[in-house]
Amino acid sequence: MSETDIAPLRRALAEGALLLRAPELGTLSIRGKDRQTWLNGMITCDLAPLKAGQGAYGFAVAKTGKILAELRILIDDDRILVGAPRDRIALLVEHFDHYVIMEDVELEDESAKVAWAVAHGPGAKDLASLARAYGAIAAASADTSGKGGALFAFEPATVDVALERLERKGSAPARLVEEAAWEALRVEIGLGRWGKDFSEENYPQEASLEPLAVSFQKGCYLGQEAVFMLQMRGHVKKKLVPISIEGDAEVAASAEITDATGKVIGAVTSVAKGPEAGRVLALGYVKYKHATKGTAISVSGRPAVVS
Repeated sequence: MSETDIAPLRRALAEGALLLRAPELGTLSIRGKDRQTWLNGMITCDLAPLKAGQGAYGFAVAKTGKILAELRILIDDDRILVGAPRDRIALLVEHFDHYVIMEDVELEDESAKVAWAVAHGPGAKDLASLARAYGAIAAASADTSGKGGALFAFEPATVDVALERLERKGSAPARLVEEAAWEALRVEIGLGRWGKDFSEENYPQEASLEPLAVSFQKGCYLGQEAVFMLQMRGHVKKKLVPISIEGDAEVAASAEITDATGKVIGAVTSVAKGPEAGRVLALGYVKYKHATKGTAISVSGRPAVVS
């Protein structure tokens, strides 16, 4: 994608909103009178203060604190919709069902009935009420990128028309963005992606998503002790960081990252052409002591810096 094509998208992300289809998300529907308090005891974000029409972003984690699934959550009047990677829905149903003991909670895979979309940017919060007016099953403000955001759930047959209407009617500049352009932009803003930059092998802190997805003030939840102790009494061994690399030549998505002595300290996970000529942007894991912004490193022998 050319700089001319992507520049308006950067402006929308900074000043308005980017709208993005999310077909990779399946849906878990949770019903029953205990659904919200029970789910709050299972995930990293705090659902306790939320009411119908609100949403959240978080993780389901194992007892070890490692990520089981990335979650987008919409609180509806009579159910909670949980958006998660499609290939994790069956695992989540099995995992969650194991911890339904005496609670009034019903779990159902409704992936075939729901199409998800997300918005990123400071103007996204204003799109939630519009989306409901355009037929959204549920919609709410929820920041999943650090830039502000919203989540939308539609019936599959209505999502495309609704997103086009949101693009035209939003009070702030809103742009519908395709997958390839969003890939470049998310690397620019340093946002990791499930299945590419982090997975079930990682802790939330390794993915650098704990500021968005983890509450360190809420009560107990499954895996809390491991996540909390890692945050308060130690640190992860590696961390996902944004990297700026000198030169225009392409960089492999698995390129080695080395320190000033030439010792391997990590690897690249995602790459994109940035707005600055003569530089390539990337995401990658480095050892914790190298994760500070401004740290000089090398990627495939090319000078680079943690940005």
